[in-house]
Amino acid sequence: MIPEEFIKYAFKERVEGIRKLAEGKFGSDALVAFTRHNPAVITCGRAGPNGSIKGIGFIHKEEYLRETIQKLREELKRPYNPRRALEFLLKEIYVREKIDFTKLVSLELAKKHTWENVTSGSNEATVLFFTPPSTSYEVRCEVEVHEEDEVWEYTNAVHDTFHRPQKPRDWMETPAYLFKIKEIYDNGERAMGVRIYP
Repeated sequence: MIPEEFIKYAFKERVEGIRKLAEGKFGSDALVAFTRHNPAVITCGRAGPNGSIKGIGFIHKEEYLRETIQKLREELKRPYNPRRALEFLLKEIYVREKIDFTKLVSLELAKKHTWENVTSGSNEATVLFFTPPSTSYEVRCEVEVHEEDEVWEYTNAVHDTFHRPQKPRDWMETPAYLFKIKEIYDNGERAMGVRIYP
């Protein structure tokens, strides 16, 4: 079972940051809170050792995906309102009971070094979280590329619900990564690399 301390850091505290943002309480602490959304994804393969900052989040359990995707489709048809988008995410996406805490997702927006490493046969990646001054988690994963399936649609739709582009994006250009968590290490200053999962 994924440790509660990691869930608190990567999910609960992130949700609190989004709640504050929805309430208009956007200060320097909110910027620090966003580090939970933008870890470094570290890979090694044909392009060599690489670290890339990527937006990342958890995905819903398989039994909820179809229903959630339908709600996301409906939300994306509505005129964009940033506050309503945040409220939608809090009500429909960041629902603890629906989250699969063993999986993370991200989009590939650049198709450069990470993409080359993952698609050249290396299916391992480390997702490295760091929040100043001293919180850090190293999450070792098996990584999959998803295109034109539910994981791909969910990930693109959640991205566009929050980061609504002025013109619709071509999702065919942005495959999704599914990171299946294998190990978690607490790399903070207290633990200094202690494995906490499994």
